[in-house]
Amino acid sequence: MTNTNFPLHDRNSAPDASAAFDRAEAIFGMVPNLTRKMSTSPQLAEAYLDLTDRFERCSLSPEERGVVLLTVSRFHSCDYCMAAHSMTGRMTDLPDAAVDALRNDEVLSDHRLEALRQFINVMLEKRGWVDASDLEAFLGAGFNEQQIMDVILGIGLKTLSNYTNHIAQTPVDTAFENERWKAPAAQG
Repeated sequence: MTNTNFPLHDRNSAPDASAAFDRAEAIFGMVPNLTRKMSTSPQLAEAYLDLTDRFERCSLSPEERGVVLLTVSRFHSCDYCMAAHSMTGRMTDLPDAAVDALRNDEVLSDHRLEALRQFINVMLEKRGWVDASDLEAFLGAGFNEQQIMDVILGIGLKTLSNYTNHIAQTPVDTAFENERWKAPAAQG
């Protein structure tokens, strides 16, 4: 990859960053390196925080949101987001075994969460052009149309961060270091 210079901004160097930094600190309890990198474009940083807030209030449970965040991040081979969401997943309702399975792209033991993981992967692989059978399988696992749309919201949210991290080469925060993850060679 070409060496780029996307600074790891602080409050003094980021253009119009104080609002994004304040919001990130309120949401995450810190200003993550992702926010620091995104702050090269204040609009991107604000949009990401807006979508994060909306995703937190969607119809998916905290456990289901964790599956979305980890599945999309793994699909995109995002080392940074895999570390961050492994940690936050373990802090919420997502069992350690599920976090470990998602990190390794393995089947989840919970039927409903596995249906969610499979649907997300199909959405990503087919770029949203899913078949009726894909939708039926997801709905048959107990999900509804609103949750289909909320999966799309989660995919959009993670695409913003995953792509930013790839291009800006965001370093993993110290807080996520114990969950460091590296994409398999064939994937990333």
